[in-house]
Amino acid sequence: MDNSISKVIIVPDVAVIISVYYKDKVLPLYMSLLSIFNQSYKKIVVLLKVDGVVEPDVKRLICIFERKYSNFFVFWREENLGLARSMNELLDYIMTGLTNIKYIARMDADDVAHLDRIKKQIDFLELHNDVSVLGTACKEFGIYNKIIKKLETDEEIKQDIIRVTPFIHPSVIFRVNVFFDGFRYPTQTVLSEDLGFWLVLCLNGYKFANLNDILLDYRLTSSTLKRRIGLRKASSELKERFEFVLISKQRVCINVCFIIGHFFIRLMPISVVKVLYKILR
Repeated sequence: MDNSISKVIIVPDVAVIISVYYKDKVLPLYMSLLSIFNQSYKKIVVLLKVDGVVEPDVKRLICIFERKYSNFFVFWREENLGLARSMNELLDYIMTGLTNIKYIARMDADDVAHLDRIKKQIDFLELHNDVSVLGTACKEFGIYNKIIKKLETDEEIKQDIIRVTPFIHPSVIFRVNVFFDGFRYPTQTVLSEDLGFWLVLCLNGYKFANLNDILLDYRLTSSTLKRRIGLRKASSELKERFEFVLISKQRVCINVCFIIGHFFIRLMPISVVKVLYKILR
């Protein structure tokens, strides 16, 4: 399959990276891809990593989109190696093959981006040259219908980075210099590569921000919550958070309390976690 960038007519400056794996379903993927290709901001290229074997209808849909859109590039892999590996491989491709890219946006295969998402994020970044990582608010759908807004300023985000996850991952857009500086998603974590990445970038001084605008519809299902609990994930996050506190020496006593609280929440039954998510988020 030809992944040459020569078929792109409009020179893109934003790359959107997505990973698809065996649990992804065709209708959510269709809605996700359509929301990206219909963005009001047109200077985008979309890179999708197929992380292992996927359902036949998902594969057919991907091929249809690939034929239809000249700015869509698909990379297939037979073995499922996880989100972090998929993201890093796409990032490496961008670093070497897409020299005009200024920004890299994340998207998940089951969420829906509002049509002005990319434009509003680019407008903000063009006005705030010191911000390297920018997220947005979202509307959850699935289990709950709830608006989720994150802390907005760099100071607020970093002060509470142990207590509150700083970003809604699929809403994030990065300046490409983050990756030219050599940073990639950590691959040694257990389903917490995003948390690990935020902590590393925080320690290295990159400036964060979140838009107050709701620019993403975020699908939250029982399966989503199940992936967020369990001893392996809890232990992985415990280690990441403790290492951050030891290095940063940031609000040590109170952050240790938050770390322990997060750990025990990850060990609770799914029925309890559903209630806590509804109350605490």
